[in-house]
Amino acid sequence: MIVNGLIFIGIIVLVSVFLSEVSDKFGIPMLLIFILFGVIVGSSGLLKSFDNFDLANEICSIALIFIMFYGGFGTRWSAAKPVAGRAITLASLGVFFTAAITGLFVHFALGFPLLESLLLGSVIGSTDAASVFSILRRRKLSLRDNTDSLLELESGSNDPFSYILTFVCLSLMVEGMRAGQALLMLFLQVAVGLAVGGVLAVTFVFLIRKNIAFKGGGNEVFATAIALLGYAVAELLSGNGYLSVYIIGIVLGNQEFPSKRSLVAFFDGINMFAQILIFFVLGLLSNVQGIIKAFPYALAIMLFMTFVSRPVSVIGLMSLSKRSYWRQKLVVSWAGIRGAASIVFAIFAVSSGVELENDLFHIIFTIVLLSLAFQGGLMPFVAVKTKMYDPEGDVMKTFTDYEEERKLHFVLTEIYEEHPWIGRMLQDVFLPNDIRVVLVERNGKQFMPNGQTIFDAGDRLTLSALHYDETLNQIELNERTVKEGDRFAGRFIRDLKLRANERIILLERDGEVIIPTGDIQIQADDLIVINWMRT
Repeated sequence: MIVNGLIFIGIIVLVSVFLSEVSDKFGIPMLLIFILFGVIVGSSGLLKSFDNFDLANEICSIALIFIMFYGGFGTRWSAAKPVAGRAITLASLGVFFTAAITGLFVHFALGFPLLESLLLGSVIGSTDAASVFSILRRRKLSLRDNTDSLLELESGSNDPFSYILTFVCLSLMVEGMRAGQALLMLFLQVAVGLAVGGVLAVTFVFLIRKNIAFKGGGNEVFATAIALLGYAVAELLSGNGYLSVYIIGIVLGNQEFPSKRSLVAFFDGINMFAQILIFFVLGLLSNVQGIIKAFPYALAIMLFMTFVSRPVSVIGLMSLSKRSYWRQKLVVSWAGIRGAASIVFAIFAVSSGVELENDLFHIIFTIVLLSLAFQGGLMPFVAVKTKMYDPEGDVMKTFTDYEEERKLHFVLTEIYEEHPWIGRMLQDVFLPNDIRVVLVERNGKQFMPNGQTIFDAGDRLTLSALHYDETLNQIELNERTVKEGDRFAGRFIRDLKLRANERIILLERDGEVIIPTGDIQIQADDLIVINWMRT
């Protein structure tokens, strides 16, 4: 039985990975394909009927921890900072107003009980980070005026607020909680979640700056433990665990440290596996009959949210900022795509013991399917038609991983016998202005050279030049934009106190790419690329 189960799980995961390639090719939101596949598996009779909402809630809650962590980990704060105020406003007040307006519509137009209607609005109030990230990255959908960063930060941070509203509504329905108690609970959920996430994030940063590192996958295990601890401690103290995890992820993802590239690859895989796990469990819980019965309600709610509650909330809140304009508001409104987190919150509501008059799970499930197909499928079209698509932009710069945006090519060469550089210092040999020696391998050991490094026969040198092609084992790059007051601003490169394993190997100023030398003075707004040597 165990062997058969493992074979079945392995096949499901492999098929899901292949389906992600279908998503890339045809531009269909990956989560939609995953959920539909889960429905097929759940309705096919391959497994016995599965209706254990309590077990599903536990499984999906754990998987959602890593999805929330990766949502924060992948957001580049330097790109998101200019729009952070608007994004956080949409992630908090935007979710509240969307949930409230939707709940009132469900109550008065569809006849649901008031608290149950508000619960439904709270569950479906947040947008889906996985779908937004997938559409932006896979379709290379760069948007003007940092709109892509605004959407990433909003969608990555609004799930905790939706969960908080869901928790408050359930408490009102179960315990008859008063409004004052509900507000106190709301405050504790946010304050404790922020505090726990902040403390653990600061602790992690302290360890990074002390060059605490672990070998053999230890960094990945340590980061995983921090994420789990952030969720558990916040929940134990009556805070919001998902908010705590998101804070830890966004702080950790915006630090510069040598093992970061391996963490990106590790959590990218964990994130995909978590999504596969969630869609599979959701598919087991759902059935075609339930979807058909829920369809009329789901269609009405999805259309109302798409054209009324989400636009009213977004346009109203963004109008408070003079930096927003109508085309941007329209794109942000349309990008209110619902996803897996809403279905997980619906499972949480169903398994809470609250008596519901309607099939909340299948209604939410069908809303998500419709939203992914309709809003997600048309997202690139809307961006183009509103002239918000920026063909010259690079959406990958809004994420913390540096892949797909490197500007250097690395070449390996060797100091042969009778080479003119033998016995000479690096500062005394001629190199073109756009070439630098970034790594020396001698007697099986590698080190980063300085001007006084003397070359020996047999040395293997790694040279950097423009037009990078990803082929390296030891080179790791990080990018940052120098701001006023930065420790780099106004200083010559030769005067900088850099770590022994880092060098500035590229500088971009006013659109011009420069290979820096010691007499280059760094200015505010310069974009610099720092090379780390992995140890």
